[in-house]
Amino acid sequence: VAADEESVSVASSDALEMWREMEDEARTGHLDGVLSPDGVMIQPTHVLNMTSDSISPTSLHLKRDPTLLTFDNVKRIDASQLHTISWEEPVIITNSITEELFSNRGILDKNRLASVYGQVEVRTGNRETLIDNGITNSKPMALEKALQLPQSEGEEMHLECGTIVFSPVNELPDSFQNEMRPFTNSFPDSSPSIQTKKFTLTLASEGFGIGMHKHQAAMFMLLRGRKKWYMSSSEDVEEDSQTHPGFYREKSSHKCIQKEGEVLFVPNMWYHEIFNLEYTAGIQALPE
Repeated sequence: VAADEESVSVASSDALEMWREMEDEARTGHLDGVLSPDGVMIQPTHVLNMTSDSISPTSLHLKRDPTLLTFDNVKRIDASQLHTISWEEPVIITNSITEELFSNRGILDKNRLASVYGQVEVRTGNRETLIDNGITNSKPMALEKALQLPQSEGEEMHLECGTIVFSPVNELPDSFQNEMRPFTNSFPDSSPSIQTKKFTLTLASEGFGIGMHKHQAAMFMLLRGRKKWYMSSSEDVEEDSQTHPGFYREKSSHKCIQKEGEVLFVPNMWYHEIFNLEYTAGIQALPE
């Protein structure tokens, strides 16, 4: 809201309807340009370059980050030992999910989601559009379409910056929310900066997740696939106008390969960016 305008309260149902009816230009036209993975300034848009490439996103990104599949310097700690850490640096929490619950993670398999919840409306974006206020700038889409399932045998998209599902769990149908609740109830509650939580379901294919951004302290529970995380404190990169592609190498202080069942803690106002090494499904927890 502009400084000389009054703030207007809108009912959540009305706000949701307004969001559905927005034109694509209204969703992204106001956004500032962002650096591409290769350091070229581009304008965020929901229009994806659908050109198929025979080279996988992982193979392409290995040229920027030769240690993509190997380097990991983030401390791992058992959920029972969280009282011993300072919460001032990234940390991966293990064993916060019971073995029984972990065995149920298959409910987030891509084909199963498409079959059971394919027509559910979800919020979507991509590496660039989700960087700044991504929920508001998101685009409605049926989950089946957002999952980018091959339409014929052998078809592959190979998009480095494809569609990402980024939907608040409380907007999902009750049956979907009920399936997510055992996982959301399993988030560690020891972090002083995340006592009450709001949860977002995140689904993405191989390739980039949300581009470099920062926000309040957050946790991410990964249930399917593997993610490479790049992280650095704000003061390390704040004054750098050319962060990419160096952020994938020397300009990020902490990097890790998150595995299924692990919960990553990202400290308050730390910059971070994600690359999905395969199809991934997980839940983000931010302060309410």
